[in-house]
Amino acid sequence: MIRRPPRSTLSSSSAASDVYKRQVSTQSTGQVASGQYAEHKPRAMMFVNKRPVEIIPQEENLLEVLERENIRVPKFCYHPILSVAGNCRMCIVQVEGTQNLIVSCATAVLPGMSIITDSRLVRDAREGNVELMLINHPNDCPICEQATNCDLQNVSMNYGTDIPRYKEDKRAVQDFYFDPQMRVVLNRCIHCTRCVRFLNEHTQDFNLGMIGRGGLSEISTFIDELEVRTDYNTPVSQLCPVGRLDLSEADENNAIVAELEACLLYTSPSPRDS
Repeated sequence: MIRRPPRSTLSSSSAASDVYKRQVSTQSTGQVASGQYAEHKPRAMMFVNKRPVEIIPQEENLLEVLERENIRVPKFCYHPILSVAGNCRMCIVQVEGTQNLIVSCATAVLPGMSIITDSRLVRDAREGNVELMLINHPNDCPICEQATNCDLQNVSMNYGTDIPRYKEDKRAVQDFYFDPQMRVVLNRCIHCTRCVRFLNEHTQDFNLGMIGRGGLSEISTFIDELEVRTDYNTPVSQLCPVGRLDLSEADENNAIVAELEACLLYTSPSPRDS
């Protein structure tokens, strides 16, 4: 014979389950309420390629909105963990109804803004920017360590031109010592300053920077005696969009490594001393 529990027990257990469900629902509601999209922020509408898009005014830039809407825009200098520089000018878009080009990574979204991302004016401007970047860039893609995984290769194939107008000689820049496990090839640099901003903002190392103006600009240390000493050589090399920074344990281009090996060779004990 099966005994049924008293009616009071059933009611108490059901009440306990109801309380547990309410607690769970309250916790989940609280978690959602503390999230980013559950906050009561003013929303607005803008137009991208004549299509309405919901935005949060003055709290996100135009490039973030385009990436959220899966609209392809080329970029070199922009990175989510770094400050906005706007050096490469590849993420430019056109304000609809005008001939104005704006840099999307450095432009805050506004209500009612209307932009065009693939007009004839935008394509010509991006093609010119790629041509300027390739003026002093060496043609060593077959032997480059970043080949087939290079942002400059992808952007030049999709947005560049196959008939360059620059016929003069390319400028060569002397490399500098960066790290025993990193090889620096400054001739491949496109001056996106990702490495400089990462060292300045995340490691508080201000020895590396941009020197010179115009065609004489280059990434270097301000004084020849300075050395960039950081434990974050891996993220620095991964942030580089081209093959300028390459991790390599055997670095033949760093002269200081050869000097250290020569010193160890001359100071090593000989068999006669033992």
